[in-house]
Amino acid sequence: MLKNIDGIHNEKVMRRDHLVFAVVLVAVSTLLFFIASQKILKIVEDGCFNRLREYAEVSSNEFIMNNLHYGGTLQFVADALGDRENYSIDSLQPKLNEMQPFLRDQKISVLLPGDVVVLPDGAVTESLNMGLSYKEESSQDAHVAVHLESDKPEEKLLFHFVPVKSRGRTVAVVFWKFSLGLIHQYLRNDNRYNRKMFVYVVNRDDGRFITDTKHDSLKSIYDYMNEMDNEKGLFSMYVDSMLAGATGEACVENYWEESNCFYYRPLAVNHWSIVISAPEKTAMAAIHKVRSILLCFGILVLVLFVAYFALLRRVAIRCISSEFDRSKQDDVGRVRYMQMKLLGLLSKNFIHIYYVNPESGSYVVYPSAMNDLYKEILSRFDCNVSLYDIMNNDELTKIHKDDLELCHSVFNRDAFLEMMGPNESRKVVDMRWFINGNWVWLRHTLIGFADGKGEGYVLIGVEDVNDEKVAVEAERERLSVIKGLSEDFSLVSFINPSTREDHLYYVKKNNWADNPNWKKVGNFEDRLKLIANTLVHPDDRKMFMEMTSGDVVREKLLKKNAYYVNYRMIINGVIEYWQLKFVMAGKAPDAQNQIVAGFISVDESTRLQLEQKEQLETQAEALKQALSAAQAANSAKKEFLNSISHEIRTPLNAVIGLTSIASTHLEDAERVKDCLVKIDQSSDRLLSIINDILDMSRIESGKFDLNEGPMHLFEVIHEVERDIRNDLQAKDLKFELDCVGINDDEVVCDKERLRQVLLKVLSNAIKFTKEGGSVSMSVKETPLTKSSYAAYEFRIKDNGIGMSEEFLKTVYEPFTRESAVSRDVRGMGLGLAITKNSVEMMGGQIEIASRLNVGTEVTMTFEFKLVQLKKNGEGDTLVNSGFAGKRILLVEDNILNREITMEILQDNGFIVTAVEDGDIAVKMLSKAKTRPFDVVLMDVRMPVMDGYEATKRIRAFENKDVAEIPIIAMTANAFDEDRKASFEAGMNEHIAKPVSIEKLKDVLAMFL
Repeated sequence: MLKNIDGIHNEKVMRRDHLVFAVVLVAVSTLLFFIASQKILKIVEDGCFNRLREYAEVSSNEFIMNNLHYGGTLQFVADALGDRENYSIDSLQPKLNEMQPFLRDQKISVLLPGDVVVLPDGAVTESLNMGLSYKEESSQDAHVAVHLESDKPEEKLLFHFVPVKSRGRTVAVVFWKFSLGLIHQYLRNDNRYNRKMFVYVVNRDDGRFITDTKHDSLKSIYDYMNEMDNEKGLFSMYVDSMLAGATGEACVENYWEESNCFYYRPLAVNHWSIVISAPEKTAMAAIHKVRSILLCFGILVLVLFVAYFALLRRVAIRCISSEFDRSKQDDVGRVRYMQMKLLGLLSKNFIHIYYVNPESGSYVVYPSAMNDLYKEILSRFDCNVSLYDIMNNDELTKIHKDDLELCHSVFNRDAFLEMMGPNESRKVVDMRWFINGNWVWLRHTLIGFADGKGEGYVLIGVEDVNDEKVAVEAERERLSVIKGLSEDFSLVSFINPSTREDHLYYVKKNNWADNPNWKKVGNFEDRLKLIANTLVHPDDRKMFMEMTSGDVVREKLLKKNAYYVNYRMIINGVIEYWQLKFVMAGKAPDAQNQIVAGFISVDESTRLQLEQKEQLETQAEALKQALSAAQAANSAKKEFLNSISHEIRTPLNAVIGLTSIASTHLEDAERVKDCLVKIDQSSDRLLSIINDILDMSRIESGKFDLNEGPMHLFEVIHEVERDIRNDLQAKDLKFELDCVGINDDEVVCDKERLRQVLLKVLSNAIKFTKEGGSVSMSVKETPLTKSSYAAYEFRIKDNGIGMSEEFLKTVYEPFTRESAVSRDVRGMGLGLAITKNSVEMMGGQIEIASRLNVGTEVTMTFEFKLVQLKKNGEGDTLVNSGFAGKRILLVEDNILNREITMEILQDNGFIVTAVEDGDIAVKMLSKAKTRPFDVVLMDVRMPVMDGYEATKRIRAFENKDVAEIPIIAMTANAFDEDRKASFEAGMNEHIAKPVSIEKLKDVLAMFL
């Protein structure tokens, strides 16, 4: 009776406990599920709004990039049209015609006073047709506005206006327009929003907004306040926020209980903001799906909980009943039952328990856990076979080879019988079994039970200890790694964060940390003070103590798992860089995280970083200087382009104008002659400019070569004097020439380069000397110790305007000119750059001394090789005999050039035969039996056969008399490499166009 009451009581207690446990577990699970659901929904909501933000970013970038790009382009056009006297259409037309390709390509129009608009294609219309007013648009600075064209009332257009300034006032307006439909094109094609997303661009000044829907054209956002607002006034609140230039997002329900989600942000253009809107059902569709999924998941979990606890209750009741039945067993069974229960209490983790007869080895298995591990082991055991036979079958048990000896020594009859002594015997054996493809550690607990007469049984409990063994091995490896890493540190200490007591884990030998007194210091704070006062650099001590204080270290380690303090130490009188590292590691006895502190030298790496930083700073400075140089070069090139445009147009304008004058006064011979003289002068000026540009190009490309040969210095000097004589007389300048110091007149050098150098320096002297001034040139020869060489000094001096010290520093750089005179005196800034390169190419030196408003002196020195006089008075005297009756074949494809050259040659007595291509010339000469012409003038570039190929074919004729006919290249290819190409093709001489008549006559005289 008493047992029945106890059973009923135990059953009620168990039911109550299970009920309480179930209620608490359901409540906690529900709370956690609710919190997790809220977080998931928040993440999904943020994702939905991120989509709206993405569209806003795309629209904003499209809007801004168009306006920024065209803003810069419009400003460029406005600057080009600025600072003019007259802004009538007739006055502006030439400039607009010049810029028309650019205006048409960029679709830029010009709004002029009187409400006149010049369209990109050059057409003129009234601004009222476009809804524009000059008075309204010119009263503002650069701005963006919205208008509707009369022929497209449904299209919203953004106009970007930039004023044209002249003397500080607006004289015209340039503008550009584009449709907002370009912005919407990308957004409205997104299938996820089913074309239910809307884009608005709102003006924050007056509340106007524009979109791509016809019925909302330029409607004020205030018109929607009453329609969209709800009782709480949320829509009005967000509108105020948007008009204030803020960024925000929300979902608002209106009076019709329709909810819309929107995101707004300001644009960086004229007080405009962009708004992206979509119905809440569309924008937040993902949230509704997630809510449904979470609800279904919650219901499923609740059902599983109920089923689980119902099953658990039934199992518990059955356990109570089973235990009550066992209590009715006899005394022997009760003792065995208690022994089994005791064994179970010794280890709750046994997979199964074996009841073994030590005499026979027969056994019975009592399962404790029906898992995969149990099933795998049990499949290898046959209850009809002795346990001894099974455990000694290595192929069956699949025990690790390193554990076989232990297995054989424990699981045998003799060992089991030894456990049957008067006292209880216990053994614990750990072995590795190969189970399910892995080696698993199993612990075998053997307990012998005997009755004192040598009879009894052995209980074997099998326990899975694989995780424990793996953890121990991992800990052993971790400690080994820590020990290895610690060797890089000079001192490693474990710190208790509560008491600040430390334990020295590692101290490097023969180091500052290898101090016997360290062990006497038990508090980490005292250890730090000792290190700071004895080793830390004085400038770092305060920082060191502050950054290593307990509060700072704990605060830093709460944010990150590691914390570093860098400082300097003075060791043996040498400053070294060190680092103190704090990390979290393991658990302390008081259950707080333990801190590990390590002192490590970072001297080598720190010094390397400092060197790299210094190198980077040096490189940055060099890049900065290079950038400045590049910017200066670009500025100079821009000035050069302006100058070259002016320099080329000036003589070209003279040529065109004088040609027109001469053609209208053909009956006035004197006037025509005067025009021709001036045309010749302008042509020479134009040719000089082109030659300067070509010379500079060859210098920069490294193709600037010399053509040295014997020449007379006096001849060059007097040619130069003759060339500058007219310029000297025009400005009434006094010129002094001193050549007394020349003893050896005949030298070897590049005659044309020397003449060019002297002309450029003298031209500068004349150009920058005021009327009535003086210019002088002296030439002095100095003997050299080197045989057959002499030094010549050319000194050119003037009393002109001079140069500033600042300009002298950059005087040889291309495209640079003195700013004070650059607008008053024509030039491109290439003269001295070419002169310096030419002088240095000839092995000379140039020096310039100048003072502002005093004058300039240029000194050039050369070393020339002397020409030895030929014996018997032989010389290279060129005799220009008459050309009458001489026959010339002229090969020229250009009709105008052909007529001019024929006229010049015929005027000098030549008989000229002209053909238009090299192919015709080859055919004509191939048919001749004797040489039909005295010389051939051959152009190079011709359509069918060029001059090089024609010359090669002529030289290949079998008739040597015709094949050896003199051929002179007369071409516009004026570079030295072109001259070399002519000689390589077999030509006898090379003349560059435009051709000087005297030069042509001198060359022809060489072959006639």
